[in-house]
Amino acid sequence: MTRTVDPIIAALAAGIAALTAYGCLSAASWVANVRPRWTLRLIAGNSAALGLGLWSACVLEALALSPRGWPPLAASGWLLPLALAAAGQLCGLVFVATREPDVPAIAGSAFSFAIAIGETQWLSLQAGGGLLDSAAARAAAAGFLLLAFGGFALALWLTLGRRRPGAHSGNAARVALSLALAIAILGLGAGVPFGPRLASEHEFGEGLLGTRLLAAALAALAAAALIVRQLIATFQRRLEEYASRSRHDLAEAHARLQHIATHDPLTGLPNWNLLKERLAKSLAERHRPGRTIAVAAIDLDRFSSINHSLGHGVGDGVLIEIAHRLEASVPAPHTLARVGGDSFGLLVDGVSARMDAHAITSAMLASLEQPFLIHGEEVRVRSSIGVSVCPDDARRGDDLLAHAEAALVTSKRHGGGRVLFFDPSMSDSMRERLALENDLRRALAAREFEIHYQPQISTRTGKILSVEALLRWRHPQKGLIAPSSFIPLAEQTGLIVPLDAWVLGEACRQARAWLTDAGLNFKVAVNLSAMQFRCPDILETIVSAVDAAALDPRSLEIELTESALMIDPEKSASALKLLRSMGVSIAIDDFGTGYSSLSYLRRLPIDKLKIDRSFVRDLPTSPTDESIIRAIVSLAHSVGLQVVAEGVETAEQLECIRALDCDQWQGYYCCAPQPAAELAERLAADSATSATGLRAALTRASRLLGP
Repeated sequence: MTRTVDPIIAALAAGIAALTAYGCLSAASWVANVRPRWTLRLIAGNSAALGLGLWSACVLEALALSPRGWPPLAASGWLLPLALAAAGQLCGLVFVATREPDVPAIAGSAFSFAIAIGETQWLSLQAGGGLLDSAAARAAAAGFLLLAFGGFALALWLTLGRRRPGAHSGNAARVALSLALAIAILGLGAGVPFGPRLASEHEFGEGLLGTRLLAAALAALAAAALIVRQLIATFQRRLEEYASRSRHDLAEAHARLQHIATHDPLTGLPNWNLLKERLAKSLAERHRPGRTIAVAAIDLDRFSSINHSLGHGVGDGVLIEIAHRLEASVPAPHTLARVGGDSFGLLVDGVSARMDAHAITSAMLASLEQPFLIHGEEVRVRSSIGVSVCPDDARRGDDLLAHAEAALVTSKRHGGGRVLFFDPSMSDSMRERLALENDLRRALAAREFEIHYQPQISTRTGKILSVEALLRWRHPQKGLIAPSSFIPLAEQTGLIVPLDAWVLGEACRQARAWLTDAGLNFKVAVNLSAMQFRCPDILETIVSAVDAAALDPRSLEIELTESALMIDPEKSASALKLLRSMGVSIAIDDFGTGYSSLSYLRRLPIDKLKIDRSFVRDLPTSPTDESIIRAIVSLAHSVGLQVVAEGVETAEQLECIRALDCDQWQGYYCCAPQPAAELAERLAADSATSATGLRAALTRASRLLGP
């Protein structure tokens, strides 16, 4: 008889077959890329949906080829092909889910899909009346299996074999492959002959309409299952992609936070925490033969003056350039870190750490010799470096760092600009320094400080024009401590600010007793440190001291160094103008040792220059010093300033000072700095001239307040 094919049911079969093939490739790609904890659920769900789709395509093909519908079947007649279809899909997905998509995995998966399709279609065609015992049917089955296996192997290889981790094949290629596989799925039926079959009341429907309704319902069920599977896959894939992006973003954020926590934001160098972490790791691994470790503490000398004079913007630019130069001197795997404002640390880990540390730190010093050009400003910087070595100096990280710091302090104490390796004597010095610092903090409250005074005398009349208040520390165990031993420490610890305030108050109180109660006519001079002068409330501090002593401001003279004024010249000029408007005199102390820029003499409201003692010491025998002092005196007088020579200790020096026309002199040739009472008694005993009454009044006034 002539063979007939229902085109509508055949089209439905082809569509479901294409959807199933597309779903197989999509599911294979999905389960091959998904996280392991989702794999079992994915394989089970996809196998059920794809098995239903495959079974439906095969049943629809049988319906399209059957002449007059489908005979009634027992449950085993349609459950067995469905179970085989789902089992074949399950095996195919397991192959690609449990191993890398290599040749065995792809071949195994393609074979599982092909066998599942062949068995399902064979049983479906047999149930639909196909004559499967013919030679044509057996040939068609063999050819179909080869075609299906080859098609699925090629499709899976193109889909999975060239994939990148986490990537998915393009939809266009997958659709083309799915159409080709659909042809393969339906190809077996073309070679299977069907026998005649007549409709009866036992069929699912009556005639062609009933068959088409059955086919439509079956196609709708399969399409719904496949579409839901695809929607779930699409949703899950997007969820995975979102989770992957979130993990990636979280990893990047964690990396950024980790970098922020372990690196300096200005220079990008490792910070103190990372340096200590790497030091601890190196110490934990130091058991390797011949291994040594060195730690260096690096500090920039007087870097704060750059920030104060040129601004923090220039200072930050200098720090960045310094970091670049220092980093270029440090080869891998050693670590350079910024551990503070102008402080750096170096970890040297190697076989010859002492030699490496010496070479690297020497290169660091050399790299800073050339000036920096920042925002049009030429800046010169030098550094001091202290180094300690493990195991020679210490074996614990904290001890190594402390010893490197001790060597650094010693380097600075010797003038800076050099590298010093730790020596045990430095540790003793550090302990002494710490003990002195603790005593210094206690001394102010314990009233261990006292003020000594030294006169400033007119070179023309010999009259005392002013006395300078000088701080002394009478330690309960160590006795009288010289200012050079504790003033630098007080400046480093910030204790100089309360000390200066105390000196100012006590000097004003003593001046009140001398100048008001005893009627004596000279000023009291108080030297303020740069740190005290930079305090925002310095004017209030001076006014408060003057008011508390009920002192005439014209009897007070403030002495400042050149460096203190040049930190911020404009602000200094404004503050000095306010002091001058009150009647307070201003003197520049240690003139000639700092900037020595005479141009600012016209802009700053000052009254007096005090020539540093270093120029006076060799004055009788040094033509150079004589020329310098003569030039200073000439210039100062030309702008209306008085000149005081400090450190006059001999008659020859005093004669030179007079010859050079200095206005005043001060030094041990008159007397050493003494407490107020002792100074007054000495002045009274030294002369029985007409000034005796004046000096006796000075003695009486001093005794009113005591030493």
